[in-house]
Amino acid sequence: MRIINECTIAGVPCLQIDPYLPPVGTIILYHGWGSNIRDYLFFGSMISDWGYKVVIPELPHHGERGNLAYFDTVILQQYFWSVVIQAVEEASTIVTDILNTNDQPVGIIGNSAGGFIAGGVCATNSNVNSAVVMNASCAWLRSEETFREHDGRSPMSAIEAENIRKYDPLFNIDASIDQAFLLLHGKEDTTIPIESQRYFMDRMSVKDIQASLKFVEYAGVNHQITLGMLQEAKEWMERYVHVEQ
Repeated sequence: MRIINECTIAGVPCLQIDPYLPPVGTIILYHGWGSNIRDYLFFGSMISDWGYKVVIPELPHHGERGNLAYFDTVILQQYFWSVVIQAVEEASTIVTDILNTNDQPVGIIGNSAGGFIAGGVCATNSNVNSAVVMNASCAWLRSEETFREHDGRSPMSAIEAENIRKYDPLFNIDASIDQAFLLLHGKEDTTIPIESQRYFMDRMSVKDIQASLKFVEYAGVNHQITLGMLQEAKEWMERYVHVEQ
């Protein structure tokens, strides 16, 4: 039967879901802004039914790690990137600890803020096979520029830009490493506009890279996960993470 446990990995509270049968790989699932690991139990259980062990890490300032007025504009502007970047930094040890106990392939899935994290984790950790990035961006600097233009804020300082660039997938995907990135995005997304993902794909198209990239746009879809996205994610992970028993 499926086993669900609360655990701590590399000092981070996590929810771990083990499949009914021996796992075919491990998926780290990142929840979105203002959610928590319990909110993603259903999503994680579904991925577990695909055959994977699922680990859902709690984000900084979320769940038992704290609380914010998540949708207060000032709080969002102040904390968004620090939460994303800290989660990416923590992921390196989480991935290492998982691989030390089980050497099966590791993939990352994330939605919204979790999608930013998924892309950043995969781009900065060569021991991660693949990332599925839902309704997020793999061009972080471009996204922040768009956010600031929309809000009427001043441009980033050099220090702010460098802090984001350090983990920005656009600048960190290693041309020599065979990783796989699947980008899924609603065309009518008003929370994370799709333009930054189009920008990412355009910039990556001129680079000589080994990474496998696929971008799927969903007409009539706002900032939400659809059944079509889930099917794409399932097939992608079967191709790049799944190992036969």
